[in-house]
Amino acid sequence: MTSNGSGTDDWWSVDDEILACLAVHPYLTPREIGGKLSLSETAVHSLLALLAAEGKVRLRTVERAFVPDR
Repeated sequence: MTSNGSGTDDWWSVDDEILACLAVHPYLTPREIGGKLSLSETAVHSLLALLAAEGKVRLRTVERAFVPDR
């Protein structure tokens, strides 16, 4: 992630970095994106949800998380 002084600018920069990453590798998991950009998988999930709401990416598959019996 690049830094140019403003926290808000940093988030726009991360959005741009995610989109640039997907331009080169169109099918990546949030974990793979996070690894390429040094972000947590959780952060990438949040950012992808925002990008999807703006119509900039499509979320095409989901998987139910494993939850052990309680």
